[in-house]
Amino acid sequence: MKLTKINLINFRNCSNINIVLSKKMNVFIGNNAQGKTNILEAIYVSATTKSHKSSKDKDIINFEKEEAHIRTYLEKEEIETRVDMHLRKSKTKGIAIDGVKIKKAAELL
Repeated sequence: MKLTKINLINFRNCSNINIVLSKKMNVFIGNNAQGKTNILEAIYVSATTKSHKSSKDKDIINFEKEEAHIRTYLEKEEIETRVDMHLRKSKTKGIAIDGVKIKKAAELL
């Protein structure tokens, strides 16, 4: 399974970012504090439902916002799957696969 696209809204310092990934190799280059690690963290969160840096969703949402979104597109055998993650400071996260809400994180894995 390959990650083909990622869209981040209000995730850490990424206010709105869309990335289309190469099928071969991707390299993120930039100055310090520009969001390279945040992109990798968002990929990790979308795959595991948890951050490797923080135990609380509110810590990975932009300070000035109440919610964040991670949308990833995965491809396996030319079939595309969309995973949407809605993070909220005051509620539990919402996760949907191809628009269908899931109740347990284990369903994503």
